[in-house]
Amino acid sequence: MLSFWASMRVVDDNKAHAEGLVELLGMSGFDSSFVLNGLDAVKMAEYLSVDAVLLDMGLPDVKGYEVCRRLRINPITANVAVIFHTGSQPLPSRDYQADAFLTFPISTIEVFSVIRGCVERRRAKYAHQKPTDGVAASL
Repeated sequence: MLSFWASMRVVDDNKAHAEGLVELLGMSGFDSSFVLNGLDAVKMAEYLSVDAVLLDMGLPDVKGYEVCRRLRINPITANVAVIFHTGSQPLPSRDYQADAFLTFPISTIEVFSVIRGCVERRRAKYAHQKPTDGVAASL
């Protein structure tokens, strides 16, 4: 098991895949849950404290890149690590402001390594800010 903790949310319209990822993350000590669409992902990230979002690129309601854009422009969620995942779509050629891209199938160790690296970079980048710094600046 990894000696690292993070609050993770999986966003995937394939419920079986989302449940499998949450179970895998939970067995490794991550606090994890899932939502099945992009709109719920944006709401969830704003109202629940999360370190990272493992985000499917091919969601049916709001595409993953739009979810990422919304997370980045919101001062409350701007520091959340966003890790795109896809099993069928090619990786995007342009920058969607994601911290990482994963193409499944992928090894469990690589998934954990990417999550940990992204969360640690985000934590270091935003460590000097108080949770309300971005909120006060946007008022």
